[in-house]
Parts: sequence; structure tokens; C-alpha cells
Amino acid sequence: MREALGRAVQAASGYVEVRLRRRWSTAVVFRKQRIEVATEYHAFGGVARVLVPGHGWGAVAFADPDQALAAVRRAAELSAETRPERVIALAPIPIRQVEVPVDLPDDPRLVPLAQKREVLEQWTAELLSTDRRVTDSRTSYGDTVVETWLATSEGVWLHDLNAETTAAALAIASEAGSTDRAVGSFAARGGFAGIHGGAGVFADTATRAVDRLAARMIAPGRYPVVLDPRASGGLILQGIVNLCRSRSRGLERELLPLGMRLGPEFLSVGDDPTVPGLRTSLVLDDEGTPVSHQMLVQNGVVVGHLHTRESAATDAATATGHALAPTLRSIPMARPTNPYLVKGQGDLAAMLGEVSLGIYLTELVGLTIEGRRVTLVPGVGTMIRGGALAEPVKCPPLSVDLLALFGRLDRVAGDFVWDQGATGLHDAGPLRPITTGAPHTRFLDLEVGTLQS
Repeated sequence: MREALGRAVQAASGYVEVRLRRRWSTAVVFRKQRIEVATEYHAFGGVARVLVPGHGWGAVAFADPDQALAAVRRAAELSAETRPERVIALAPIPIRQVEVPVDLPDDPRLVPLAQKREVLEQWTAELLSTDRRVTDSRTSYGDTVVETWLATSEGVWLHDLNAETTAAALAIASEAGSTDRAVGSFAARGGFAGIHGGAGVFADTATRAVDRLAARMIAPGRYPVVLDPRASGGLILQGIVNLCRSRSRGLERELLPLGMRLGPEFLSVGDDPTVPGLRTSLVLDDEGTPVSHQMLVQNGVVVGHLHTRESAATDAATATGHALAPTLRSIPMARPTNPYLVKGQGDLAAMLGEVSLGIYLTELVGLTIEGRRVTLVPGVGTMIRGGALAEPVKCPPLSVDLLALFGRLDRVAGDFVWDQGATGLHDAGPLRPITTGAPHTRFLDLEVGTLQS
């Protein structure tokens, strides 16, 4: 493969990049205890990109390794036909040649489908037996193995193999005409044995669905709101990190400007694709740039953006190693990998102890940003009364201006954790896995039940 791709990247003048991926995946889905889906998938996919000096990008997708040379030549022809409004430049990068061992211990491709089904069937039974009020469920198991080859005319070479396993559950509970639901998921990097770390997700999801049956809608008003680490990580991802990604074609959103005061001194946010063991950590990105830890907000001020080589050159910045492609044949754009909120001090008990009446949220089922307005859609909520957790509550969406929201950030705890859920990011393309990290956070005086400015 290396020899073939080496010939391909020398087949045109200018900058040439060829990325080829091979993907194996398995999916098993149950509706209650009846299997609905059992699939195995295997595919090749690649993309050749060429940037002829003085012209724009030419790109050609292909489906077979033998097509790489022809794809490069056609991409060069397409590039030569372009007339961009501005000269496209690429930020310089260190040239690395990385050959990662591709022996995969406990390879999920070698585990029979029947064994995967058996694990999911057992966990589904545990979910359904948690409580008589659990009336329906949809559960799933998945695994993915991806082998990547990347070669460029500058001398970059990458060959690696990554695997992950995932499990997810939807539980529906009903009683006396009332119905509610909860969702949960787990993801692990590596072989099939890693999935067993998610064994508790299914019963926990069922318990949360049952708990919500007794929840009553919270009275409108202003409350302090405490977010658990998963909810805090989701907010940081969408409310900060996703707005610190360099602009890419097809991705329309406002970029938080460098130097902007976003929140208090104890608000610091970064993205670190180098963290060992996380399923979304990398060595090189999909342009061959070595990945790097990037601070985005330091002491409340925006200090960095995530870049591709093109956007880094445009902004006179350094390529950060965040150019990622979500599919076998897509073009890389700046995307986060392991976004996180820097831990503060104290624990949840101390944070709750200072709240006489408030809301504790352990799940955000939705979070959207339109302009500078953030809308949080809570899932599971619990009232805080007299410094302690009390009854479950349902909470309407919270909508608030971005700067007003982070201006009301009052406390960041020291109990940092990386989320083990099967989290992904949707934007101008398919879902791409992502891992968020955060501690508990507390926001003061948020309006619940009505829109606020």
C-alpha cells in the first residue's frame, strides 16, 4: 500500500494528499427482547486532494486502492480549472512518518456475531427487569475497526488501526397513563472486552426513566442551576469549543474572536487530542499534521482556535492538528476531539450545600446555538432544597444569551472526569465521535420557564 500511495502523490505538481480508509463495523439492535437489526459492514473509501499553485483545491473520492493514481490525476485537472478569489496557502507542519502496530488484541472482528448478540440480550433483559413500569426499550451494540493510510507529496506517511465498541439504551416507562423515557450510552477504545465497562448503563437508564414518571414540571422563576460533568461537557462543547473552530466551507457559524471576554477568571477550556486511552485521541490528523493540545479559553478570555492548515495560513496561526474527516471520502475540516473544561476546586456536596433552592441537571437531551443565543433542553432534573438533592423535576428549555450564560458561571468543581458515553458531534456532515471532559459547574440566577435576554 505504501508503494502505491507513494506513486500516487508524485503523479501531479503542487501539493498532493491521498487518504485511504478501510472500515469494518457490526451493529446489533433489539426492540425489547426481539432483535431488529444484525449487520456486518466492510468498505474501502478514499479521497485525493490536489492544490496546484495559484489555483484552488481539486478533490476526487474513490472506492478502491487501485484507483488512487487516477484520482490524483483527475484532482489535479480539477484544481487547474479553478480560479479562486484569493491565493490558498497551507501553514507549514513538521513532517512525520508514523507506522502504528496494527495487531489488535481482542479484535472485535474475530468475535462471533452470536456472542455480541448474547451480551446485548443479557443487558436488555436486565433493563426490562429493573422495574415493572419499564414497558419498552430499544438497545444496541456496535463495534468499528478503522485502518487508515495517509500519504502526501511533502513526505507525510501514516498507517494505523483503531477500534472501538459502543452500547446504547433507550428505556420507556409507563404508569397510570403517564409515559417517560431516558437514554444512556457507553463507548470504549480497543477490543471487544472493553464493552463490558458499560454493563451498568442499561439498568441505570431504566431507573432514570422510572424516576421521571414522578417528576413534576418546575415552577417558573430564577434558580441557581448545577450541571453534572456530562451536562457541563456538552455545554462547553457546543457553547464554546464549537464556536472556536476555524471557518470551513459549508459550516456557517460565528467564530468567537480572540481576546473576547467570555466568562470569569476560573473559566478555562481546551481541546487535547493527545490524551492517552481516549477513543478520540490521535497521532496525526487527516491532513498529516501532528496533533496538539490547544487552549481555547484561558481565564475567561478566548485565546485560541482549532485550525486546518489552510485556515491557519489565512489567520497567520499554527496548524493545530484538528483537520478531521467524518467519513471515508469526506474533506477534512476543523473539528474538536477531546474538548474539556479545566477543573476548579471543591466537590458536589460543597456546591449543593450553598444552594437553598435550585435545580440539579444530570442530562442535556438537546443544546442548540443560534447566533449568540444558547438553548438548553434538560433531560433528568432534581430539585435542590436546603443544600441537598430532593424530588425529580421536569424542566422546560432554558434559553439565554451566550455571554449572559457564562457571565453567570459561579463555580467550577474539582471533580473532573472524561465522559464515557458514545458522544458525537453533528455539523456539516455525519456524526463524528467526540469525548468531553468536565467537572460539576454551577450557574446563578438562570430564568427557567421563560426566555431571557
